[in-house]
Amino acid sequence: MQTYLQRRGAVYYYRRIVPLDVQAALARQHWTFSLKCKDAGEANAKARLQAVEHDRLIADARTASSPDAAPKPVASMSRDEFEYLEAQSEFLSDEGFRLDMEAEELDDLLATRPDLAKRNAAEQQEQIATAVEAERNWRASLGRNQAVDKGGDAKPAKGKGVYLDTDIVDLWAAERKVTRKGKDTHRRVAEWFNARVGRMSVELITRKHVLTFKDKLLSEGQTAANINMKLSRLRTLLNWAFGNEYADSNAAANISIKDPDAGKKKRLSFTLPDLQTIFDSPVYSLGQRPVRGRGEAAYWLPLLGLYTGARLEELGQLRVSDVQHLNYAGDDGTMISGWFLHLTEDDADDDEDEGPKNKLKNAGSERLVPVHPEIQRLGFLEYVAKQGKAGRVFPELKPDIYDRLTAKWGEWFGPYLRKVCGIADRRKVFHSFRHTFKDYARKAMPEPVQRQIMGHAGKDVADGYGSGFDHHALAVAMAAYKVPGLRLPAPPQPRTQMQPQ
Repeated sequence: MQTYLQRRGAVYYYRRIVPLDVQAALARQHWTFSLKCKDAGEANAKARLQAVEHDRLIADARTASSPDAAPKPVASMSRDEFEYLEAQSEFLSDEGFRLDMEAEELDDLLATRPDLAKRNAAEQQEQIATAVEAERNWRASLGRNQAVDKGGDAKPAKGKGVYLDTDIVDLWAAERKVTRKGKDTHRRVAEWFNARVGRMSVELITRKHVLTFKDKLLSEGQTAANINMKLSRLRTLLNWAFGNEYADSNAAANISIKDPDAGKKKRLSFTLPDLQTIFDSPVYSLGQRPVRGRGEAAYWLPLLGLYTGARLEELGQLRVSDVQHLNYAGDDGTMISGWFLHLTEDDADDDEDEGPKNKLKNAGSERLVPVHPEIQRLGFLEYVAKQGKAGRVFPELKPDIYDRLTAKWGEWFGPYLRKVCGIADRRKVFHSFRHTFKDYARKAMPEPVQRQIMGHAGKDVADGYGSGFDHHALAVAMAAYKVPGLRLPAPPQPRTQMQPQ
């Protein structure tokens, strides 16, 4: 007997698609819910009971609609019905299942953390709606694109049969070595497009289709920022299809809408009072280490953000081996040495290290960043030395489903910034440290050096020649970087325990 059992993490779930012929009668497409147990035997027993109950509901629905109906043999099934049976097992692991599970986890979370509702609920519900609508649209399109004739053979779909949400996303992601998260977000946009315009072979997508998509998003009340984000990702996929001769043009080129609030949403730098508030907060003044701040990461990541200008994930994924003591020549040829952070990306084919791979935003993001004298004064190098010779600088950070080590940490830092530090402006986030670094770096070092330290691309072709500024030039520039008027905390004391906040 099929139990429709699926394990996600440590918890077992029941997942069963409702047969096509009774979906209307039962007013649902599938049953999905947590069995709220981690023991396989208990979960199996619960799932069998649910399966028996659902078998009864399905049988009753069929009897009510056609009392004399008998089960069809496979040979007489339509293609839709046969594909449904094949899809039953595959659907257990698809995107829709993952989103359903996340929705249920969200409900459990919000029951205990109502303060997270406003921030997370809208995004989660949008993802769920996307998956449901995409599935509904796919089922509707079966009748158009995979119609079954009397002989049982499928008629060929119109066009070449190369689809945006499957073929193009997969090919684009493989060629560009896109992260799992990037691939998923672009696939969801393709599913949004299919749900509103219709699923068609990519070479059949026209400018009119893209404009229709834009207009439907507007009519649904989506924000200009969300619409432009979706159009941008759609444009990326169609541009790749065009460049690789799967389509005759990029139908989404130059299509966007004006966002009157774009300037209001721009990330802002921290002011000096903001910085002082952050570094006078309990993590620094009282030695607190909130559980969700993941130990010493709560102390070091904001300081490193201010004194390196690096992105959050670049810092969170640092390995001990990335903190390097290097020898280099000074201006007079004398050999000197200094400490640097090597921000680098792992080889995708390297399976020697366990855990998430280090990822950077682009090729220009790989760089050496001198460790600022103030960071050394506060004891960062001693902290790193205590982590041993292998592993992460911040070993308590745990990856999310996309292997991002700082995603959950960022969810802690935002509320800490608002509620504990009192910085209410939502345009000020961790990335504001990067903006702040740029502001003060302008006063301390030439712009090309700033760009190299921050991992920004050069402004012209000449910037791409050579290997950039040498170690000595970078170290001198970093030593000149100052935040006048900022009182930094005392070096951290050994912590005794983490506080649950």
